Amino acid sequence: MKKAWTWMASLALLGVLTAGCGGAGTASQANESDAKGGEAAKEAKQEPVTVTFGIRPSYMTQTEVQRYVIDPVQKKYPYITVQVVWLDDKTNSFENLIARGELPDINVTNSLTIQGTKRIGLQRDMTEIFKKNNFDLGRFTPETLDTVKANNQTDYLVGLPYYVQFNALYYNKDIFDKFGVAYPKDGLTWSEVTELARKLTRKEDDVQYRGLEPDSVYRPASQLSLPLIDPKTYKSIVNTDDWKRVLQMVKDIYSIPGNGKVQPFSSGVNSFVKDRNIAMLAGLNDLGPLNDVKDVWSNWDLAEYPTFPERPGIGTQADMHIMLLSPGTTHEDAAFKVMSTVVSDEVQLDMAHLGKGSVLKDKKFQDEFGKELDVLKGKNIQAVFKTKPAPAFPPTEFAEKAFNDITNLMKTIVKDNLDVNTAMRTYNENMDKYIAENRQQ
Repeated sequence: MKKAWTWMASLALLGVLTAGCGGAGTASQANESDAKGGEAAKEAKQEPVTVTFGIRPSYMTQTEVQRYVIDPVQKKYPYITVQVVWLDDKTNSFENLIARGELPDINVTNSLTIQGTKRIGLQRDMTEIFKKNNFDLGRFTPETLDTVKANNQTDYLVGLPYYVQFNALYYNKDIFDKFGVAYPKDGLTWSEVTELARKLTRKEDDVQYRGLEPDSVYRPASQLSLPLIDPKTYKSIVNTDDWKRVLQMVKDIYSIPGNGKVQPFSSGVNSFVKDRNIAMLAGLNDLGPLNDVKDVWSNWDLAEYPTFPERPGIGTQADMHIMLLSPGTTHEDAAFKVMSTVVSDEVQLDMAHLGKGSVLKDKKFQDEFGKELDVLKGKNIQAVFKTKPAPAFPPTEFAEKAFNDITNLMKTIVKDNLDVNTAMRTYNENMDKYIAENRQQ
């Protein structure tokens, strides 16, 4: 009763105060309306401009670019036309686009290999641009911005993240039911999941069922924040006890009789989703492929990504897609408006509704995650939010080479039953040689 009285009294007092200075309140509203009207009038007078947006098809499909970039920008800024440039490693690599003088105004990269864009001059300090546009960085989850800086080895931002991967343990209920094994729960460690995999790796009716696909070895390594290359000495450092522990752990998973097929990430997803012969998949955002088969198979669910016992609740380091504003753009203002639109609440919420991790910290982006995805109905959606990103490590500009080589090393370890110590020594020697031959002093 006391709370109700206090609320009513406060409301009455607010009414008195509003009446007492009603003229000022009205003027304030009018000023705000005038400001918005003036801004709209200013935008309406802008000359038409085309902003080129460089992105890989694996980052966004044509449909997604239309929904998250082109249409929202057209609605908010009718004078801006977004033209997509599809990036690749051949014709439209960054290097080739620079050589042809066709570098897009905005270029999308990922947080793990961002330093490669520094080496070819694709970055700029965004500090003054943020100030000029009164851009509120406080809306972002602090970890996302800290990761961009850490991965790039700068104390300032060179771009804006717009999407962050989540990780989870996907599991096939049919296989668990077939072999009478209880479903995995949230909070399992890697060793516990490995023991589950032993029970589920069987051959029956000429079908080889695999208990667990752990994906690339550098994902569990990133949970321990293990770098591949020392950013100061530029020496390969895959020779520590922690690296040995991770490599041996993944080797043990693949060494389970019948589970020894080391697959590229996309192939592992296909085996889980289409062939449906993998009981558990420790992976990133695989909702797209699962949504594609929702009409023929939906008997799967999610659990929290496996963790190390000394780091409960810590997942992989943040794996994000980042927009970079080209240093050579002649459309800086318009290009930044495009970037700002992609990280607006409206677009980020739309992305969250369709199962994409938001970089913004408001809880609504978690609460409404997957709202428009029928494939997630009845699933343990909150499992994707139960781990926090591990602290990022600086990957250097040789990150892509290092990541690819450590993945290939894992294949060799399993295929040839190679001793882990020997494998680490060989990896370090080869990587040191490559860096020495390719580093720009």
